[in-house]
Amino acid sequence: MNLSEAIEKKAILLELKAGSKGELLDALTKAVGRSSRVKDSAAARGAILEREELSSTGMGFGVAMPHARLKSITFPVLGFARLTEGVDFGSVDDQPVRLVFLLLTPSTNPELNVQLLGKLSRICQQEENRRRLLEIEKTGDLLVFIREMDALNGIPG
Repeated sequence: MNLSEAIEKKAILLELKAGSKGELLDALTKAVGRSSRVKDSAAARGAILEREELSSTGMGFGVAMPHARLKSITFPVLGFARLTEGVDFGSVDDQPVRLVFLLLTPSTNPELNVQLLGKLSRICQQEENRRRLLEIEKTGDLLVFIREMDALNGIPG
């Protein structure tokens, strides 16, 4: 599946101001919850918070990828937030997070969750891609970036 199929335009927040990890997750889960694909935004928020309690999804380099699998989701939903200032996310490198991809996938397809997280991880491991994400000015530019990454990663995968 392509990341561009999962990304939800309504859930792209390019200049988010959040003072904490909790505020960040609240804002991004609320944005993702506006998608018609999300039937129960409270369940989505709860699942994300529950997953974060297991271990932080802060992967380092100022990036986090909170994710959860839900029974009420039939098609993946991907949101993105770029913070104006980094927040402590409990990342593996202890660096504040400014780039966040939030992924919700159907609980019936755990492989899809792993596949999409892998694609996001490959994108975010590259310094040039992180720089581009920090410089994107418009929602449409982010959508173009995601489509470019789909093509470069040999998707569909």
